[in-house]
Amino acid sequence: MRYALAIVPLLMATSCAAVPTAAEQEAAFLALTEAHFRDTITIEDDPLDPNITIDTHLGYQQTALFAPKQDQFLRGLAFRENGLLILQAYVTSDTRGSWLFPTQASFAHTLALRPVTTVHSDVDCGYTPCRHYEHVVFEFTPEELDAVIAEIEARGDQTLAYRILGQSGLDRDGRFHVNELKAFREATMPYRSENPNPE
Repeated sequence: MRYALAIVPLLMATSCAAVPTAAEQEAAFLALTEAHFRDTITIEDDPLDPNITIDTHLGYQQTALFAPKQDQFLRGLAFRENGLLILQAYVTSDTRGSWLFPTQASFAHTLALRPVTTVHSDVDCGYTPCRHYEHVVFEFTPEELDAVIAEIEARGDQTLAYRILGQSGLDRDGRFHVNELKAFREATMPYRSENPNPE
C-alpha cells in the first residue's frame, strides 16, 4: 500500500510531462512539411463505392488533455459515374453547455463567405455541462484551392484561417496549414481532368 501511494505522484508527473504545452503544439504544427502531409494522406478506392475519397485526417490532430476535442481536415470526393470532384473542409466542434448551430464559414482572406452543412451531431450529458458534438463541411473549388495557396505564399504566411459562425452566438475558429493544402492539391490533381465543374 505504501509503495502504491508513493508511485502515484511519479505517475502524475510522467503523464503531465507527456502532454505538450500550447507553445510546443504550435511549434510542432507550424513545422509540419508538405512531405509529412503527403505521406499521411489517405485514399480510399473501393470499386464498390460510388466515389474515391481522399483525406488529410491523419496529417495533424491536436491533443490537449481533458480539453474539448476539435479537429479539421480536407476531404476530396471523386465520383466515378460523372467524374465530378468535390473538395471539402471537414470540421468538428466540441462545445460545452450549448450547441454551436453552425451556419456559415468566413475566412481571413481569398475565399468568400459560404454556407456550411451539418453532417453529424451528438450530445453527451455525462459531463456537466453537457458536451455537444457537431461535424460540419464546407465546399470549395479546385480553382479556389489554387488561389488560396498562391495568396498564402504571396503573404509569406503558413496558414489559412477560417471561422465557423454559429447561430448560438458561439464561433469555431480553425486553420489549415499551407503544406496540408498543397499536399491535398497534389493528391486530388489526378481527378481534376475528369471534373466537369458544373455551375
